[in-house]
Amino acid sequence: MKVVRYAVGGEARLGLVVSDERVAELPGGDDLVEWLRGGKLTQSAFARPLSECRLLAPVARPSKIIAVGRNYRSHNSEMSAGDGRFPNVVPSAWIKATSTLTGAYDDIVKPRATRKLDYETELAVVIGKRCRHVREEDATSVIAGYSIASDITARDVVATERAEGNQLLGKMFDTFCPMGPWFVTADEIADPMNLALRTRVNGEVRQESNTSNMIWPIPKLIAYLSQMTLEAGDVILTGTPSGVAMGHKGGDWFLKDGDVLESELGDIGAMRNRIVDAPDAPTSWEWKS
Repeated sequence: MKVVRYAVGGEARLGLVVSDERVAELPGGDDLVEWLRGGKLTQSAFARPLSECRLLAPVARPSKIIAVGRNYRSHNSEMSAGDGRFPNVVPSAWIKATSTLTGAYDDIVKPRATRKLDYETELAVVIGKRCRHVREEDATSVIAGYSIASDITARDVVATERAEGNQLLGKMFDTFCPMGPWFVTADEIADPMNLALRTRVNGEVRQESNTSNMIWPIPKLIAYLSQMTLEAGDVILTGTPSGVAMGHKGGDWFLKDGDVLESELGDIGAMRNRIVDAPDAPTSWEWKS
């Protein structure tokens, strides 16, 4: 089933997509994490048109978002010119702040700090229960379902931070993790390792691949990452293939004010986010060009 977190007016709620155009409310609040932990939610008889709902990120308060990088060889090649810098001894991963989450149709705010705003369409895996030291062969038992996400990145900010020996704001600005449009339960995805992935910017295809091309498949990622405790509702972003703006050598593909980013993944669905410049506001930090 497809579970949505949505708002009508100012109130966030959980709902079940009962058709392509209607949502039935799930009474009990908007917390998908509590539902995953065993809360019993009963479908309401009342259903409203999907068009009346603002779809929010399906997981509101995950304890962590774990982003995996360098998980497609094609992306490694475009980013490193094939120089072999990425031996893939272990998955490359970091924590992305929950404040980056935004909805599948919400605006992505381009900070004044960046001129190189980039996109990375990824399969998002949602953990269903508290677990640790999960074996590869048991990985499917801890997966609640899947969604779509984009690991939005300010490449120039990342470069500045890495020169200082860290990576933080370049991946962490608000709205830098659009997710949705819904959470699809694991039983509805026959093979998460065989989903078509596509990214468009203003209608132009930028990324086109398949999750079968991951270096570290989902079971291996969970086995590695679950050396720390994973909680119900935790989100794992599984990496992106080639076609990002940073890897393009034929012109400027970076996202700009007014661009429309579409992220599509298999039978899960698609996101559509507009890029908007951050409004002028006082700041305590001035970025040097």
